[in-house]
Amino acid sequence: MEGERILIDALNRRFRVMVPAMLSEPPANLRIARTSRPWRIYFSMLGTVLPAFFLMYASLFIIIGVVDLEPILVLSGGMCSLPLVVLIFRLHRPRLVHVRLATANEQGSNVHALPEGGSLRTPVKTTFTRFLVRDDSVLDMPPSKQLWVIFAIIVSIGTILTVLLFQNTTELAGNALFVLLAIPLWLAGFSLPVLAWWGTSTPFIGLPTRRREAESWLIAGMASAFPAFVFNSLVAPELIPSSFPLWATELTLLALGAPLCEELFKGGAVALFLPSIKGPRHGFQVGFTVGLGFALIENFQYIGSSLLGGPLAATLTILVRGIGSIPGHAVWTAMTGTAIGWMATDKAFKARMTWRAKSLAISAIDLAEGLGLDTDGDGDLSGFDGERPTLEEAVEDAMAEQTGQDGAWLLMDPSQSSLPGPGGPASYPVEIGDYGVSYSDPPDSSDLPISFSPKSLGSALGLAMVGHSLWNGTSYLSGFVPSKMGFGEVGTSLVVLGWTIFLIATILVVARRLLRGIRTLDTPF
Repeated sequence: MEGERILIDALNRRFRVMVPAMLSEPPANLRIARTSRPWRIYFSMLGTVLPAFFLMYASLFIIIGVVDLEPILVLSGGMCSLPLVVLIFRLHRPRLVHVRLATANEQGSNVHALPEGGSLRTPVKTTFTRFLVRDDSVLDMPPSKQLWVIFAIIVSIGTILTVLLFQNTTELAGNALFVLLAIPLWLAGFSLPVLAWWGTSTPFIGLPTRRREAESWLIAGMASAFPAFVFNSLVAPELIPSSFPLWATELTLLALGAPLCEELFKGGAVALFLPSIKGPRHGFQVGFTVGLGFALIENFQYIGSSLLGGPLAATLTILVRGIGSIPGHAVWTAMTGTAIGWMATDKAFKARMTWRAKSLAISAIDLAEGLGLDTDGDGDLSGFDGERPTLEEAVEDAMAEQTGQDGAWLLMDPSQSSLPGPGGPASYPVEIGDYGVSYSDPPDSSDLPISFSPKSLGSALGLAMVGHSLWNGTSYLSGFVPSKMGFGEVGTSLVVLGWTIFLIATILVVARRLLRGIRTLDTPF
């Protein structure tokens, strides 16, 4: 056979050394079965947010060092940032699946060499092929009920610790338990509510999703927290007149500065995915996930700081942010995402945006190779070697294309001996058993509320900013105004608690109506 080698030992015995089959292109109708791992996404999310949070502060040192011309700060921030960036990229590097396929063929062989050593022996003659495919596993989430039960247990543990600390006879035991449970409560308290909302929204939205795509949306949301953090920390305070009293400064930062910059940066993160967004429902899904990613970074800081106030402060923060602030960020960004999704239905507009993005990437490759860096790995420094269509050609090609859908995912019982036959594209999910999703017919839209779907990007961003501003501003005033009116500590606390409950109830109603209403859109995406 081609590529084989013959070895002859000291006794003049001849041995044939088989060479492994070369990698080839995968067949078009390939299906790969994968085992459900619903908690894998949680640990991936947790492993990303920890270095991302510290990277945010390390990057702040770099910015401060550049502004203040302090090279030591820049160097320190850079040295701290580099390993964190490498870790994040390593965690989310593209995953490839090495597939080996032995197909019965009388012209084949019973033995095939494997690239890592050894061989594969088959009972009948087979041909052996190998190829690499990208890991396109479906987004596999733990059951939402399970997630909310665990979240309730976390809040209950915090409540029990609070009660123990208020009893003289159990105060010492309560303090000891809080010290032991503080870190687990922090980690679970800031992350599980995000996963719970993610797991709750996915079935409502009703779109099949690849895990790698969903993770990229979540990471984009985390990344959007970086510039927002810098703006809120360094830029916004400088824009407020020094004559403002402290309360006015704080109110302005909360009700104007934070909503303006955070919704703009989150919207920008959603816009990065415009070339891949298919329509308003898909845009809603991307925006909702980006908002969850932003809330994940924010939660890490708020709940970590609340631990300094003891179990009562930590429990209240976990509860309020878990059922209020997290869906708030997700819903506000989902409005922006829906509008961007409507923009994506304009093929000509989408083609122009995609062409401009590709042109920037091509220009970057040309520039890098002009400086002597083989960016595209083709062995020469001639710049980008692919096609360079004009804007007019890109628009014409986009208008001529027919809108397609991704292939279907199938959910099968592990005891089945063979895969079911191919079916049509999946579109609406329902939970099956304890894990994963399958897809069925859409619900009767007459049973759902009328959907609210902003089509104007300006209107959507405006609504998101107004909602965010009302949440932040009224939350601050609910504590400041009663205190100034002499309500006392207990009275002020009751007003804050009552208003917080009202805000949470409002955002939950809005979130539920939007999640249910988005499915009534007359569009597959």
